Parts: sequence; structure tokens; C-alpha cells
Amino acid sequence: MAKKKNKSPDEIDVTVFEWVSLGPRSPELIGKPGCGGCHPGGGGLEFDRDGIRYDKRLRKHPELAQSLDGDYYKSHWDKSGVVEADCLICHLPGYNFKERNKQLKNWNFKWASTAASGIGQVVGFVRNGETPKVVYNKRLFNDDGKIVLDLAYPPPSENCNFCHGIADAKKRGFSWNDRKNHDVHNTRGLSCADCHPAIENKKLGIKKINHQFAKGDENVSTVRDDLDNTIMTCKDCHSKGYMGAPRPTHLSIRPNHLEKLSCEFCHIPQLHVAAAEGFDITTGKMTYYPKLNLANPKESPKKIGQYFDWYPRYSETKHGTIGPVNQIIGVMYTNLDKDGIYYPLFAREIKKAYSKAKKKLKPKNPAKPAIHTPEQIKTMLTALKETLKGNARFQQIKPHFHKAGKLYHLNDEGELVVEKDNTWFAKSEGFNINHNVAPAGLALGANGCTDCHSNKSHVFKGQIVVDLFGPKGKPVTISSGRLFGCKPWIFALNQFHQLYLTPYVSIVLLLIVFALVLHYTGQGPKIADFYNEPPTITWFTLKERWTHLFRMISFLILAFTGYIFFYNNITLLKLSIGTPEKAVVLHWVSGIVFLLASIVSIILWGKDARFVSYDKEWLAKKGGYIGGKEVDVPAGRMNAGQKIFFWLTTLLTFIMGATGILLIFKAKLPLSWNCLLSTIHGFFAVVFVASVIAHAYLATLANPGTWRILVDGKVSKSWIKKHHSEWYKEHINEKLEN
Repeated sequence: MAKKKNKSPDEIDVTVFEWVSLGPRSPELIGKPGCGGCHPGGGGLEFDRDGIRYDKRLRKHPELAQSLDGDYYKSHWDKSGVVEADCLICHLPGYNFKERNKQLKNWNFKWASTAASGIGQVVGFVRNGETPKVVYNKRLFNDDGKIVLDLAYPPPSENCNFCHGIADAKKRGFSWNDRKNHDVHNTRGLSCADCHPAIENKKLGIKKINHQFAKGDENVSTVRDDLDNTIMTCKDCHSKGYMGAPRPTHLSIRPNHLEKLSCEFCHIPQLHVAAAEGFDITTGKMTYYPKLNLANPKESPKKIGQYFDWYPRYSETKHGTIGPVNQIIGVMYTNLDKDGIYYPLFAREIKKAYSKAKKKLKPKNPAKPAIHTPEQIKTMLTALKETLKGNARFQQIKPHFHKAGKLYHLNDEGELVVEKDNTWFAKSEGFNINHNVAPAGLALGANGCTDCHSNKSHVFKGQIVVDLFGPKGKPVTISSGRLFGCKPWIFALNQFHQLYLTPYVSIVLLLIVFALVLHYTGQGPKIADFYNEPPTITWFTLKERWTHLFRMISFLILAFTGYIFFYNNITLLKLSIGTPEKAVVLHWVSGIVFLLASIVSIILWGKDARFVSYDKEWLAKKGGYIGGKEVDVPAGRMNAGQKIFFWLTTLLTFIMGATGILLIFKAKLPLSWNCLLSTIHGFFAVVFVASVIAHAYLATLANPGTWRILVDGKVSKSWIKKHHSEWYKEHINEKLEN
């Protein structure tokens, strides 16, 4: 938009007058809105920046049209009139929006509402040098001359769609009342005004409805930021049951997912109306490219708004959650001035340079040149440098080309320089996607974790365009997951967790149990009669028994809650714990107790767990558990197998403890860390459980009488002599000899 005060025509791009009437004027596109078409009038469309009506001021001072005043430069306000606030554009069902656009594009500003509302037929256009005349529709008037219109409150959604349907289809693929791009709220009868009411805004001092519409917080737009987040959120409605909204429990969804992912992430898995993939302004005219079918480019939609299935891109929102967006990939031409600011070049400036460079560029399609090679970029920048000479709005001429995160410019020798683009143009997060919400049965996660974590899911493996025209003129893509922080090798590791570890871990554990059963039935328990001899020797002190008890109970809780998480077993969760949040807290607390008890166990048994020479014999004879023959094996207070189990579980404890503690704070960690940590945690949990199953078997069934140590801590001399011969020699024999 042109400034109010300008020193040269070079500084003026679009005046207010031009802005109101901008838009395609070809017969087939005349009904599509230009810039002013979607604004209901009043404010800057009625009054200049001094607060005076444009038409009245220009009639008194016609010389303003020849001045460099951005409100009046080359304007015709005195003939066109102004665009007053048009209440009917929102509140009149059947309003002819296309007729309004037609009138605005032909400079019939003050007649636009009359024609669009059907109050009268307007004949003649100011743009054509005519004075419009009105033939009123007398059927709408009473005998006293007062008009009767059937106004609607709140405004019908169809009227909202006049502007938002067209603009948002381009930005987000959004549409309403569409059988192929449905929204669950729309199918339940909600209107736009139900979610975007005219609100009371205490911050602005508004005490009554005053057309301040509730809104969210758009990534790209900076319109009325003072009203950001005044709309009721998904959580607001569905936690309170607003207007009959169901109250989901989300028991099948991990609590951290609910914290990190926006509601839209899961509930808008796909859209069905083609949005814009990108834009190009090399010709001096904004050209939009619709979404691409990467699998078969020939089946890509021909235009924006066409039915076409596509998946969103995911990006972090201002609230710290990850949500769906549509990043429109564009190119931009700027000039770096002496003040260090990259100023966008006007369309006419780019058009002039393109006209000069077109022959050298040799584009296949002159209307869509798609500049992508270093030679083409250099040619265009050279043309800009030449055509911008003498431009009064710049103190220095240094044209730059912004494309796919790279910044191109010419050095003093005229050679092309490529840098990373850290300018304002490269910092766009993409347009938020909030509408066309799918019902719960079609949301991500309805069919389990594989909706997102499988190798075929778009969430991580889908391809997203990051450059419409790469070095070879073809689109450049990147995996969806990588865009929001998941590196390919991390995802591959996570795939092992999702595709192999989770589905087959039960089978592995069952096989271990089966192998132990075979061992028991094949070889049987170690033969020894310890029941007739009274236990007289304290083998486990009270401190040791309590430590073991704390480890055992906390481990069982960890294994139980871990099983629920591992398999997302909602039925078991409901029956035993209730909610995922409670299960998470129970898992955390049990983990901390287990870790502390394990540290105490190291202090108590670390010395006994040191390996000595006779452990080799125990290992050579496999502890006497394999072979079917009863053999004597040497052992200290711990045999070699127990020592291996002790140090293995100690190692596993610290691995599980370290990864578990970090996962408590996973909401603050990068996604790659979360995937890596959860995979490590899950894998070693399986190893841990398998080890404990084997340990439990050997300490009970395979060695009758051993379990009672956990009760009173006492054993008989025969038991010690049988199972821990070396310790018996060192302690019992010494006492007997003394």
C-alpha cells in the first residue's frame, strides 16, 4: 500500500483507490473478488488517513489526484464515490457477491451494495466514463418508500464463504457445505458464527456486541492480533460439552501426544480440495500453482479449488504444539537498501525486468517461466539491476532473489552468490489448517499407533514439496517427519519398535516361558532334601529382604503399566488404573522407587557380585541346569549366574532409569530424542522382563526351597553347602574349626 506522503512516483505501488478495484476484469473472472471485494467497507475504504471522506475531499481539491498523496494519486473518488460499510454483505441471505465485485472493479464504489443486494439494477460504469443510473426493484419497497429486507442474525455461513471460501481454498483447501470436503461441525449443523461470534472484549473496552469477531491465532496473518485466541478452542468446547459437543476421554492416546500435538493434527488427516502449492511472480504477475500429485504429476489438479486428495504439512504452532499447515512455497524479489532492509519489489518493477530478460531466459511457457537454474537467476537479477537504475525509492540497487530457503544476489563483479536465506521471507510458518475436521472414526489414531508410525503413513514418511522448481526444474521434496524434527534414521529405528518389537515381544516372552517349562519337565528341579533340616543360618538380612521386596514390587508395577503403554491396552487400563495420566504417574513413581532400591542393592551386594576364579567352573558346567545330571558346582554367596543377572539388571536399571527420567520431560525434548529414547526404553524393557522371568524360575521351581529366603531370610547348612559351596567352606567350616 502506498504511503500517505511520497517524494516520487517510484515510491507508489498500490493506492487505496487501486486496492479497492484490483482484481481480474476478464468476463469469466469478473465475479471473483479483488482486494477490496472481501472488505465490507467503511474505515480505510471510506475515509482517508486524515479522517475525511475521499469523495468529498477530492471534489473540493481535485488537484490531489495529480499529487503524490497515496490516498488520492490518480484516483477518481469524486466520480466513484466511497465504499461505505455494507451490512448486507453479511446479513442478507441471497446477497449477490459476484455483482458486488463487478461493480467495484468498474469503479462503481457507492453503487456496489445497491446492485449486489438486489435493491436496484445499476446501469453504466465509472471506469468507462459513464455516470451509473439505478432502476430500483419496487417490489422491495412499501408504499411509504421504506424498504423491507429479510435480514439474518447471526450471518449465514454462505455469506461468510463469499470471501473465506475463495481465499481459504487457496491458502488451506478449506471449504464449507461440501460433501467431499466435509467438516464434522458443519454436518452437525453448526454455522461460522457459532464458533466465531461477535464478542464482548474487555481488553478493548467493548461492553456490547460490536462486530469484533472471535478468532484464533493465525501463523501468517497479523490482522487484529489484539483479538487472538478469543475463540473457544477444541478443548474448551469438548471439555465443557458446549452446544452438545461430545466429551472424549482419549484413553487410547498417550498423554504426551495430547500435550505436544494439536487437536487438528489428528482430526484433519487429509483434505479434499486443492490448495496452492506455491506461487511465482517472475513475470510481474502473481501466479499460483495448485497442489501436486507427486506420485503422478499428470493427475495433479489444474486449478485451485478442484477436488483433490492431499495431506497437510506439519509445523510447530505459536502455542508450542505441532499442527497441520499449508506452506505455500513461493519466490520473492527484493532490493537490499542501505538501511539493511529487504524491500519487496513492485510488480511493475519485476515485470519490466522480465520483459528485458525474457529472450535470454528462453522459458518454455512465457506466462510461467519457472526460473530455477543459476544461469536463469543470474540473467533475471542482471535485468533487475539494470532496470532499477535511477529508481528514486532506493538509495542503493542490490536486487535479491529468494527461493527455497536460499538467497541469490550478484557480487560487485556480477557473479552469482548463493547464501542461506535468513530474511523475513524465509520465516513463514505456513497457513494454519483448522477446518474440515474429520469425525473421530477417521482421525489419526482411530486404527491404532500405525496410523502415524507405520512406514506407509504420511505423518513421517509422506513427501512434502520444499521447492516447486529445483535445479532440474522439478519439485524437490523432503519427508514429512523430517520437517518437524524426526530424522530418517531415527524413524527407521522407531519403525523397528512399532513393526517388530511391539507385535512380536509377547511371542518372544511366551517362547522363553515355554523353554523354561521344557527345562522343568525335561530335567526337573535340583534334587535335594532341605525340608527336614531346620533353617538356622540368616542368609538375607531384614535390610536385604526389604530392598529385594521394594525392587520386586516396583518392578511388577513397572512391568504392568509398561505393558499397558506398550500395547495401548485400554481395556486393562480402564479396569485397573482408570486414566492414562494416572498410569503415567504410577509408572514414574514406581520407576524412581525401583531405581533407588537398585542403588541400595549395589551397596548391599556389589562386593558379593564380584567375579572370582571358580566362577569359570560354574559357567563351564552351566550351573548344573543343563544335561539332565545332578552335578556339584562351586559358588560363593552368589553363583556365577546370579552375578551375571545382578550386573545385567544393574546395567539395565541405569539404561531404563536414564531413558525413563528423560522421557518424563519428553515434551521439552526434540522429537528425534523422544523416538530414540522410547525405542531404547522399550527394547531394554523386553530384555529386562525376559531376564526376570528366567531369574524367577531359577529361584523357585528350579531350586525348591529357595523362595523362602525372601520370607524369613534363613536357610539350612545343607542348602548352603549344596548351592554355595565356596561360601560354606569360607564361613561355616571356619566357625566349626574355631
